[in-house]
Amino acid sequence: MRDTTKQPLVMAICALAGPAVLSFLLPNFYHVNDAYFLKQVGPEATNAMGLFQIVSIANFGFILTVARGTQSLVGRRYGAGDLAGCQAALAQGMRLALLVLIPLGVLEWIFIPSILEWMGGEGQTVVEGTTYIRSLLIFIPFLFASPLIEFCFQGMGDTKTPFKLQFMAVSTNLALNWLMVLPHEIVATAEGVRFDGFELSLGWLSSLVGDDVVAVGGYGVAGAAISTGISRLLSAFVGFRLLLRRDRLLSLGRRDSYRVNKPMRSEILRVGLPSGSSTFLYALVAAILTTLIARFGQNALGAYAIGFRGVESISFMVVLGFGVATGTVASHAVGAGDLPRARRAGHVGALLTSAVMLVPTAVFLLIPESLAGLYTDDVGIREKAATYIAIMAFCQVPQALEMVYSDAMIGAGSAVRAALVSIPGNILRLPIAFGLALGAGLGLRGVWYAVVISAALKGICMTVLFVRGGWEKGMHDTDGLSKA
Repeated sequence: MRDTTKQPLVMAICALAGPAVLSFLLPNFYHVNDAYFLKQVGPEATNAMGLFQIVSIANFGFILTVARGTQSLVGRRYGAGDLAGCQAALAQGMRLALLVLIPLGVLEWIFIPSILEWMGGEGQTVVEGTTYIRSLLIFIPFLFASPLIEFCFQGMGDTKTPFKLQFMAVSTNLALNWLMVLPHEIVATAEGVRFDGFELSLGWLSSLVGDDVVAVGGYGVAGAAISTGISRLLSAFVGFRLLLRRDRLLSLGRRDSYRVNKPMRSEILRVGLPSGSSTFLYALVAAILTTLIARFGQNALGAYAIGFRGVESISFMVVLGFGVATGTVASHAVGAGDLPRARRAGHVGALLTSAVMLVPTAVFLLIPESLAGLYTDDVGIREKAATYIAIMAFCQVPQALEMVYSDAMIGAGSAVRAALVSIPGNILRLPIAFGLALGAGLGLRGVWYAVVISAALKGICMTVLFVRGGWEKGMHDTDGLSKA
C-alpha cells in the first residue's frame, strides 16, 4: 500500500501508473489469446468475437458501477488514514456485486441468442457467440469479484498486486486455451507416449502400456470461455487471501462486515452509477453500431473485433492505467483535505498520458496491416481491420484527455458531471455513424470516422469541464461513513 499525499505529483502518478498499465494490459491478453486460438477454429469463431466482446463491455458496466464507487471510497478513506473504512467499503461493494450478478446472469443466459441476432449476427456466428457467453456465465461471481478486489488494491495505492494477480491469471488462461480450445491427442504405445509432437520414453514401464489414443481439448469457443472463467476464479481467490493474510484486513473474513451499511452503500452507488451507466451506455451504443457494421458483411464484424479488441484496446489499457493512477492520487488528496493537489493531479496525469499516447498514434498509422495480420490470415478481414486501426490513430490523445480527467473527478468523489460529458458524446456517435456510413455513402469508413469525431468532442468537453472546476460542487464529504 502507498500513501501518495506527500510525494511529488509526477513521481506519485508514474509510480502507480506503471504497474496499473501492466495490470490493465494483461487482461487484454485474454482477448489476444482468444483471437489467436479461435482463428484456428474458424472464421465464424473470429466473427463471433465481434459480438460477445460488446456483451463483455456491457457486463463490465455493471461491474464498474460497484468497482469504481468502491475504489473511490476506499481511496478517500485511505487518504484520511481510516483503514477500517477501507475494509467496510470493500465489504459493502462485494455485497452489492452479489445482488447484481445473479439476476444479470439469469437474464443473459435466457436472452443472449436474441441479443446477438439483434446485433447483426447470423447462423454459426450466433451459435458460437452464445456458446461462449453461456460458458462464461458459469463463473460470473468471480468475473465480478476479481476486478472489485483489484480496484480495492488500487484505491489503497497498491498497483503492483493487481499486476501480479493479472499475470498469474493471464498465464493460466494462455495455458488452458492451448489445452482446451484446440484438439490434441495423447498416443500411448509400447515405445512411450507422444503428445503434440513430443515423445516421452517410459523405459521398463513400456511393457505395461498398451496401444491407446486419448483425445484432449477441442472445445472451441466453450474452451476459451471456460479458460477465462477458471483464471478469474484463481485471481479472485488469491487476491482475497492476500487482503486477509498479508494486508491484515481481517474484518473482511467476518460475516457481520457484510451487513447493510446504508450510508456507504449510497456513497458507492452515488459515485459508481454514473461511471457504470456511462460504460453500459457505451456498450449499448457499440451494440447498435455493430448492427450497422453487420450490414457490410460478417467479415466486417471480425475486422471490428480485431481492430477494437485485438489492437486498439491495448493502447486503451495504457490510458486506463494512467487514469487509475491519477484518480488514486486525487482520491488520496481529497481524503487528506488537499483539494488543490487533486486539481493539479488531474492536469499532470492528462499531460503525461497524452504524451505517452503519441506512440500508439504513430504505430497505428505506420503498420496497420501488420497489426491486423497478427490475428487473421483472411485477406478480406485483414484489409477492413487495417483501415479501422489507421483511422483510430486519431482517437488516442482525445481518449487520454477524456479518461484521465474523468478518472480524476471520480477519484475525488464527483462522477455525475463527467458522465454528462461521456454519455451524450457516446450517443452522438450513432447519428454521425449512420449519417456518414449510409447517408454520405462512406460505408465502414463512415462508422470509423464517427468514432473519431465523437472521441475528439468528448476529449475537448471533458478538459473544459475539469479546468472550469464545476465538478468540485459534486464532491461529497465521506467523514463518518465508516462509523455509520
